[in-house]
Amino acid sequence: LQARLGPAWAINSGQVYQTIKGMEKEGLIEQVDGPPGGHHARRIFAITESGGEEFERWFETTTNGARLTRRPLQVKITLGGPERLRDALEQIDAYERDCAGRLKTLSRMQDEQEPGVGPEVRADYVLLRLNLSADIIQLEGELRWARHAHEMVTWLLDREAIWPATSERSDGSTAGDRDRRTAREGLFGRMATRHLRSAD
Repeated sequence: LQARLGPAWAINSGQVYQTIKGMEKEGLIEQVDGPPGGHHARRIFAITESGGEEFERWFETTTNGARLTRRPLQVKITLGGPERLRDALEQIDAYERDCAGRLKTLSRMQDEQEPGVGPEVRADYVLLRLNLSADIIQLEGELRWARHAHEMVTWLLDREAIWPATSERSDGSTAGDRDRRTAREGLFGRMATRHLRSAD
């Protein structure tokens, strides 16, 4: 899968065995060579007629539209609060370095894929270049986001900012304190009402 689709499709052997087992059970593939049940021996499978029909059905199904990326780092920055902002900045820097390193590796891999010269063109090389370019474009976007996040967090650190969970009220309590107190009082009130009803 990695040789055809790129490193984003790296899977472990456990996933492979589990998938093969499931496909074989559903009658989508069948073993055509190798000892039955041999763990270390090479086993070769072929697609069945039912598997071919399933592939056609899957291929005709409309692919889901564009998906937005959910970055755990964004959640940390947003919910960590003011006291963790500097730590978040270090994590942003580490993420930026990781993106740059992966980008360099993928660009090198893409450059190594020569589609061939003349009428003989290696389709698998061309398609791998296409798949790698998708990963490269995504990483370039992530790198841009990391740099932008660094600028925004640095800017926020230099400002006196009001944080939603700690904004002061006129009575000296914070919004979070008041919300928690109100929720607690409401819960105890409902419990007391239920207890009185059951006592009657």
